[in-house]
Amino acid sequence: MASLTLTLTSGVNIPKMSLIEKLSQPVFIDGGWIRPLIQGGKGVGATNGVSAGVWAAENAAGTIAAIGAAIGYDKEGCEVPYSYEAKTRHGRFEEMLSMSVKGCQLQVDIAHNACNGKGRIRINFLKMAGGSMRIMREVLAATRLAGGGNKIHAVTMGAGLASEEDARICADEGIYLDPIISSVMALKVLLSRTYRNWAGRYAEVIGAVVYEDPWLAGGHNGITSRENPDEPQAPYERVKALRKIMNDNGMQDVAIIMAGGVWHLRDWQNWLDNPEIGPIAFQIGTRDLLTKECPISKEWKDLLFDMKEEDVVLNKFSPTGFYSSAYNNGMMHELYERSNRQVPFAPKISNSLNNPVEGPGVPVNSYGVSPEDKEKVDFWIAQGFAIPLRTPDDTLIFVTKEKALEIKSHKTDCVGCISTCKLSTWCEDAGKKYSTGKLPDPRVHCIRKGLQEAIGGKNLDKSLIFSGHNAYKAGDDPFYRGENGCVFIPTVKQLIERLTTGD
Repeated sequence: MASLTLTLTSGVNIPKMSLIEKLSQPVFIDGGWIRPLIQGGKGVGATNGVSAGVWAAENAAGTIAAIGAAIGYDKEGCEVPYSYEAKTRHGRFEEMLSMSVKGCQLQVDIAHNACNGKGRIRINFLKMAGGSMRIMREVLAATRLAGGGNKIHAVTMGAGLASEEDARICADEGIYLDPIISSVMALKVLLSRTYRNWAGRYAEVIGAVVYEDPWLAGGHNGITSRENPDEPQAPYERVKALRKIMNDNGMQDVAIIMAGGVWHLRDWQNWLDNPEIGPIAFQIGTRDLLTKECPISKEWKDLLFDMKEEDVVLNKFSPTGFYSSAYNNGMMHELYERSNRQVPFAPKISNSLNNPVEGPGVPVNSYGVSPEDKEKVDFWIAQGFAIPLRTPDDTLIFVTKEKALEIKSHKTDCVGCISTCKLSTWCEDAGKKYSTGKLPDPRVHCIRKGLQEAIGGKNLDKSLIFSGHNAYKAGDDPFYRGENGCVFIPTVKQLIERLTTGD
């Protein structure tokens, strides 16, 4: 189809590019000119060296999930699971760090060998992950190229803001840092920490800024205390404001990567060649799951085709304290119900909380509740939710004996997978004796066990399925319809070819 043209008053005709032509224009990201297509990072094995390598081989950006990176594969090609022998949390934490470094090195080598020198290889670390800075430092040092440079082009950092130390590690290794932020406020804090006041090479370390929409993206979301989680804001004005701050700080040539809610690129064509947005690329998260190279289970892929628009919920059950978006399955339902069975209490009978909690799992005269709540508590206990568990907010929740034992096992089996955990009260700070010093919160989930079971395809109704809010579009997208009504799962190459048409 012939290109349209724009005629200026001078009489000079300037071709107006089609959407396909615009999407074919390379963007400078992490030191190279690549397609404006970025593989979503995710975590706990949802991307690996194979998938990242094929994205890069298409002159796009592939992203390895550092968290839970596979340390090896068995004869059937299944991931070798992490195993722990230490009896203490700190001992298991050190084992986890060692296996994480080993897994990251393996996945980086696989991606580097697969990319054929094309595209960009990025590795995604979560700031809230246990020992993330130690792992990052060791992995970057271990993946240097003999002739100089590194097999990794950039580190992406989310679930918490990157620090000056993170940027310094990247700068020392000659690696770009791509911070993940969700608001102008977060960018201002980031710049005050890591960019504006730096001298020399540190000012050049940011290779792209990832804007992860807090209402559309899957996984952990960066909703601030000033924002209402129930009142989503459209991304255009937020990204426009982001670009202004970047321009004011000399970052007009630094690309923004739009993450969250990206399905058909035709829906974003007014962002291309737009001076209010500037250099732009798009991160593909959920659609990347639906590729042959993606390591998630067939059961998880099948589930995505059955999702409805209302099936992904923004919740605050993560032990990190962040909001997150996940599939509203049986696990999520149980967490909502658990929190709903919650009442204020006094550890001793008081004037206002003067009705004792009585039941087979309750010590005599241990807890007092209000007369209004007494009826609810008795009803829950009669239904089998007879075990009261204290929360840090001076409330009780009521669960079954089996659920209480499960929550206890999650706490005792803790490996320190996040830097501070609301469920186990783990803290990686030795000065604090590896404890937050706070009461465990039984209203949150164990993120490690939930995600590991999802990756393995085990009982997805009881697993943690992080998901973007546009996952429901898979079921209606004709691209995924094969012959005879069968589901078609494309390769990464086929997906990228589809994306560059706008579909």
